[in-house]
Amino acid sequence: MLSKLEYRFGQVLRAVPIFCLSALFVLLFINVVARSFSLASFPWFDEVVQGLFAWMVFAGAAALWRDKDHFQVDWLSVALNPVGRRLLLILIALLSICFLMAMTWYGLSLTRSARAMTPILQLPTSLFYAAIPISGAIMLAYSLAELVCLVLPQKPQQELTT
Repeated sequence: MLSKLEYRFGQVLRAVPIFCLSALFVLLFINVVARSFSLASFPWFDEVVQGLFAWMVFAGAAALWRDKDHFQVDWLSVALNPVGRRLLLILIALLSICFLMAMTWYGLSLTRSARAMTPILQLPTSLFYAAIPISGAIMLAYSLAELVCLVLPQKPQQELTT
């Protein structure tokens, strides 16, 4: 049940940057066509693009973090023996947790202190900044889970027989 819920969460997490990228593409296409034929100008365009881009980048980073699809150089972990590899992965997880705690904390501080409004749409800029602590918290949760899996001995799964 929990793994099915986590799988659905992963699908939603991937859908956010896909939606943002699609919306950016459509808005950019409409803006280029409108400017090419002098049909209209969209003064709110920059504000929407900034918000969509922020959410695309940070939600995309969290989705990649969840799936361990982010860029990584693995030559050292491949060269190490299993014990060394495990120790290296624990060190990386600890460093990641430290970074993500700082990112989440300062992102939350930035989001809470933001009082500005966008000039045209009058949206709070904290809506854009909220992508930072939300994605940081998601990546932090996955890093903590990874650390627990690395530190605690894994029990082999036993098949249930009737």
